Amino acid sequence: MYSVTVPAELPPSIAFMLDEFRGNQFVLADVRKRLSDRSFVKDFFDQCCAGISTFKYADRLRARPSKFDIYAGSGLNPLSSAGKCQEPQCVINYAHHFARTACLYSDRVVIPDPFSFTYIEATAGEVLWSLNVLKVLKPLLEAGVIVFSPAAYLSCPNCAKVMESEREQVTSRLWQEFTHSSPDVFRYKDGRRWRLSFGSPLFMNSGVEFRFTTPATREAIAATRPDTLLTGKSAMNLVRQYSNVLQEHCAQCAHDVVFDSFNGNRCNTTVVTSTPEEAAAYRLLDGRKVGSTLPDWSMLRTIQLPALQHLTASQALQVREEAQKALPAFRAKVQRELMSLKDVSDEAEEERALEAAAELRIAARELQGQLASLSLPSVRRREKLFGGLALAFEIVALGTTNPSVTIAAVSTFAALMIAAHKSQSDRQEKHEVLVHQPAYVLLTAERIHEASH
Repeated sequence: MYSVTVPAELPPSIAFMLDEFRGNQFVLADVRKRLSDRSFVKDFFDQCCAGISTFKYADRLRARPSKFDIYAGSGLNPLSSAGKCQEPQCVINYAHHFARTACLYSDRVVIPDPFSFTYIEATAGEVLWSLNVLKVLKPLLEAGVIVFSPAAYLSCPNCAKVMESEREQVTSRLWQEFTHSSPDVFRYKDGRRWRLSFGSPLFMNSGVEFRFTTPATREAIAATRPDTLLTGKSAMNLVRQYSNVLQEHCAQCAHDVVFDSFNGNRCNTTVVTSTPEEAAAYRLLDGRKVGSTLPDWSMLRTIQLPALQHLTASQALQVREEAQKALPAFRAKVQRELMSLKDVSDEAEEERALEAAAELRIAARELQGQLASLSLPSVRRREKLFGGLALAFEIVALGTTNPSVTIAAVSTFAALMIAAHKSQSDRQEKHEVLVHQPAYVLLTAERIHEASH
């Protein structure tokens, strides 16, 4: 018998775009050319409308209380530009990072549909970004590991008013958090124009710094030296000069957080992010005191597990399949130890997260030794010896005419065969216990990665 896996159904607009842009060798000019084709645009629009009206998005799926399903906040979502470098290779690298973290740590990941609801607004560059990411994640899409939610909702006037109030409150608090996070700034030349680059401990994503940049005014050029990092009062003077544009950034982050919180709730998922900025905003929505931001705060969500750091999206899916027995325990540990804990301080979270990562790495080495001991040649030889002796006794017994010898040999044969089966059964039982351990996920990832090199 052959088992056939049917690829998961995708929103019509995504399936259409992946079919139209096959392979990986296409550039921005290709996207622009297709988007200027009226026939193509009409077909694309029809697919977007079909998805909105008929596709079964994640908010229409049955809740799975026994599973760890997550909603990827904008910072974590590889289809969102929030908190990410927009260079093509960085986009691809982050998509693989998303696959080997979020798609392993959870049973299912929900991200907003990048096409159907933003058809009118999407630029050719944004469409290209989405296509590149979707190509990387395609194995996980087809396996149903990644599913899609709506990217917009209709709201009644009262709901819209409440959400706008929340956005304003979060924006205000995020601005306060930014100004108290010891921001820095420097001026650099981009082509023929000068730009200012603002940095903050809030501006991190998966342990990697990103910066907020904006054109430099004449006043800012006069007050700064090129490629010189300013901190303290000098930096704060520029922060105040650029308060309007920086507050717009806070407002965009607040908008994303409020929408993602609402959307994640509708999809019966846990909302997860990878940036301190968004995490601070979620805590504000939860009514938790934010407190001071540590420079390495984001490491809470980027625990270094070397076995997972170099997996591609396809390899991450392979780990899910080959370590499926261990994944529930692994996810339970991650959910318990590595996600935000609401009843402890930031410092305690960081300490416990690092301890949990160290425990997993140590457990992986111990598990490796236990699995190796079950595969030792001496163990296998002992099982073969029992079976070989039993076979020899049977042959000898059948070759004699003495009934007493035959009866004794048959009894010995039965005892040795039982011993052989028991030894093998015990080994299989011990192996079954071991492959359910959380650390088995790391061992599987190591083996798969090493096999590809």
